[in-house]
Amino acid sequence: MRRLNEFFYRLRWGRLEERRRRGLVRLHDLLAKTEFADRYWMIMGLLLGCMRDGAPIPWDRDSDFGFMERDLPAFLAAMQVLRDAGYNLRPPQVNNDGRTTMWTLKYEAVKYDFFLIQRNGDNFRWYSHQRKPPLELVNEVPAHGLATFVLYDRQWRVPDPAEDFLTRIYGDWRRPDPGYLYWRDSRAIVERYPWTGERRPPD
Repeated sequence: MRRLNEFFYRLRWGRLEERRRRGLVRLHDLLAKTEFADRYWMIMGLLLGCMRDGAPIPWDRDSDFGFMERDLPAFLAAMQVLRDAGYNLRPPQVNNDGRTTMWTLKYEAVKYDFFLIQRNGDNFRWYSHQRKPPLELVNEVPAHGLATFVLYDRQWRVPDPAEDFLTRIYGDWRRPDPGYLYWRDSRAIVERYPWTGERRPPD
């Protein structure tokens, strides 16, 4: 089914690499005009590809970003700018305690995930979810600063040092691991427990 969908996506919008580049550049330029500019940074798979290969992982259909909890109002306002520009908000995943801490927008069949990052002592904490099996995952890495990385002639924020962030999640991140599953293998997971699986319709 995924291959069939990708066939139709290519007919409509072009190859995945082209769609992702177009979507990231447009996202960057739209957010640059908001108060949310420079308040978000690359994480997970997008960061992994950029640090290891200098560009996103070729087959990755998700682009992951983090932002601090204090910047939630700026993010929500900026998200409306993205929606007005054609980025479609997917039904957010709701934590077991009723909070939404991750938002996904979709543009030309590529997803852009924004994770709310909380300060927890000396660490940064965020939540993620797995549908099969239904799990809520609590992730933590040591608190870090931010540096810049140039991608598609734009400056993006990344964790500093990015290498430490990636090691905390992937271990030997410089060597591709085709069998890696985030919900099972991430070293950043500090808790995992059954997830209710609730999703809310977009506002």
